[in-house]
Amino acid sequence: MAHRHRKLLLLALAGGLMAAAWLFPGASRWLLITAAVVAGAPVARQAWGSLRLRQFSIALLVTAAAAGAILIGEEWEAAVVTFLFVLGGYLEDLALERTRSALRSLMDMRPRTARRKCRDGWVEVPAESVQPGDTVVILPGDRVPVDGRVSAGRAVLDTAALTGEPLPVEVGPGDKVLSGSVSQGGHLEVVAERVGADTTFQRLIFLVVEAQEQKPRVQRLLDRFARWYTPGVMTAAALLGLLTGNAHLALTFLVIACPGALVVAAPVAIVAGLGRAARSGILIKGGEQLERIGRADAVAMDKTGTLTYGKPMVTAVIPFDGFDATTVLALAAAAEQRSEHHLATAILNYAREQGVTAVPASDWRLEPGLGAVARTYSGLVLVGNEKLLEAHGIHLTSAQAEVVAERQLRGESVALVAVDGRAAGVIGISDRVREDARQLVPALRQAGIRHTVMLTGDNWAAARRVAEELGIDEVRAGLTPPEKVAAIRSLQAAGHVVAMIGDGINDAPALAAADVSVAMGGTGTEAALEVADITLMADRLTQ
Repeated sequence: MAHRHRKLLLLALAGGLMAAAWLFPGASRWLLITAAVVAGAPVARQAWGSLRLRQFSIALLVTAAAAGAILIGEEWEAAVVTFLFVLGGYLEDLALERTRSALRSLMDMRPRTARRKCRDGWVEVPAESVQPGDTVVILPGDRVPVDGRVSAGRAVLDTAALTGEPLPVEVGPGDKVLSGSVSQGGHLEVVAERVGADTTFQRLIFLVVEAQEQKPRVQRLLDRFARWYTPGVMTAAALLGLLTGNAHLALTFLVIACPGALVVAAPVAIVAGLGRAARSGILIKGGEQLERIGRADAVAMDKTGTLTYGKPMVTAVIPFDGFDATTVLALAAAAEQRSEHHLATAILNYAREQGVTAVPASDWRLEPGLGAVARTYSGLVLVGNEKLLEAHGIHLTSAQAEVVAERQLRGESVALVAVDGRAAGVIGISDRVREDARQLVPALRQAGIRHTVMLTGDNWAAARRVAEELGIDEVRAGLTPPEKVAAIRSLQAAGHVVAMIGDGINDAPALAAADVSVAMGGTGTEAALEVADITLMADRLTQ
């Protein structure tokens, strides 16, 4: 941060001196020399550093040319070239600082306290003080502070940040829970197995750090050019001076041969490209990222929130014998009126869209991990999973069970509806594919992308359904964040330049590991947006 502020100070000082030189021509020579020295000092240090490593950099040529320009009276050339070179470095530093801030956003989300069970109930303690074997209490709205197993209670957990699974997970005794999951309802007691730095959430942070450190820095076009051009020009200038005995001629050649136009044109072209992208709602961190995206030949993409809307929606209402779809939906809406569950929200939204009014109800109650119950004029209404129906003595027929199995094979979640002791129907719920996602793969192929792969923490059935619908080449489902990183690295090892598109916290390590990363601006989490090289602000894949 201090290094970046020093560069900004140097730029302001050099820029002020150049402005003064333009306003006061009589003093312009010394003002411009001072500006070139001020801006050129960090360039000279960079040139010396590359020489010590026996490397020829563009900084070395800029330093030599600036010195030569001053000696032959071309002070403007010296000041402008050094100023623009330092400006480019400052913009790169800004991009690096934004990347590092991703870690701060992740750290802000980690669980800081835990409710440790004791004889009199529970006591709130720092999460770091919990030891393996301790029992922690999880209440609605809590972020789970440890990895462990449920010893008592039932609850619904949102694990989307860790797994990418769009639908909440119902857990009970014996089930494993991960740190960073958020309780949406119910009461849990969890026996800690992994704590502190060993938890899933802490390892997620470590993965982001590791991926950023191991990410190969792609050499800029200007640097590749300088590798052969710099020694060639300096050798030619030295030979010219030796052969002619004219040092002024050699310095003139050095100044003329300095790619001043390239040093100026590269930042201008980059700024123009970044500006054009910004006007289209695409924010790119810098020139290096702009170069990388042009070389990508493989695209990996998350499913939930990227290819899909990231929220559950009703896909079908299937009535059983003796009922119709409208009645089933009206009964389900009646029972779910007081619920804040994701599936309840999907059912209520769909009923509203279809103009279906919930039947009058009373005596609502939620049964965590099972579903919702309410009393209507038709009898007791149940909406939830098969365990809820079985707990009330209702069993599905083989034909009804086949309907449920068919929806689950499609990758859908199902909400069974029963009334007055009879199964009334089933509601299929899934995360719907974005409309613009259907145009994505054809557009990528047209742009020269040779391979597309879906990397998702969601289940295989849901992932396969979306991939087949969109024409994606390869599917890898049920992945944890480390497995997503491994998938990116396997593509890179196969010779691909990989772009990754994602939106969630669980995508952050894979985004950091990819050669170039793209985040969805509208739905993306702060961690994903900070890590990404490119952000789609309008939240459209086809921007």
